[in-house]
Amino acid sequence: MKLAYFFLAVAIITAPAGWFLANMLFFTTTKFAPAEQVTALQEDLTALRIDFNNMQQQLDVLDQRGTSAVTTTYSEAPQASDSLSDIFAQVVLIADRRNVNEGLTNSSSSYLTGIFGPPRQDLSQDCQPMTNPLLKDMVVTRDVGPVRVTMLEPAIISLQQVFRNVQVFEPELYDRISTAGSLCVRLIRGSETSVSTHAYGLSVDLNIDGQLDELGDDRTQLGLTILAEFFNKEGWYWGAGFSREDSMHFQVSREKIETWRRLGQIPNGI
Repeated sequence: MKLAYFFLAVAIITAPAGWFLANMLFFTTTKFAPAEQVTALQEDLTALRIDFNNMQQQLDVLDQRGTSAVTTTYSEAPQASDSLSDIFAQVVLIADRRNVNEGLTNSSSSYLTGIFGPPRQDLSQDCQPMTNPLLKDMVVTRDVGPVRVTMLEPAIISLQQVFRNVQVFEPELYDRISTAGSLCVRLIRGSETSVSTHAYGLSVDLNIDGQLDELGDDRTQLGLTILAEFFNKEGWYWGAGFSREDSMHFQVSREKIETWRRLGQIPNGI
């Protein structure tokens, strides 16, 4: 962002000089130039005016992005920033949300049940321990950078890689990530038969600054849209693409699971 400010500022500072020289050239040249050259010079001068106005507008936009007010309050004193860190928790519309997971497939509860069987036999609406013999010994609890989660070990290793990338490329966002839960062996809320994908230890709910995102409103926190790119690259499916938007939710894609199965990193199923 600082670099963008610098180049735009230099361009705006030098633009008036260029405009002045263009005017001088215009009035000097048009005394002796043919009519077609005069017309061309007039067009060039108009273009310079337009470019100068456009650069000024871009600088105004960058300034607004760097100083936008947000409704989030923080426990620490605010610090000066030249990035989008002050609006990571801002709620925004999700653009083309049904296509945010291009190339990745939802590892639905029916898909997971078909591979591994149920995570336990006596499922309810409450979180219970994993008892599935294929998976229970793979459940671990570990710090994965900004959060602590309980998941299957291959998912935790993959999640650690996601957060390492976030820490390198978006350190301010990294410091603002919170979790709303990971492993929870239960049925989907309100259902008597469908198993939550959290029940398999292959998904996690995240948010910015501990603020939970509203389910199904086609909106999300700006920071989650940035996180989604890191998760997609690591083979995770973003819940913003569900028929009912759940943008806090990130789960291992079907493609990632199939890769683990081929490599013997996860059981091949029942």
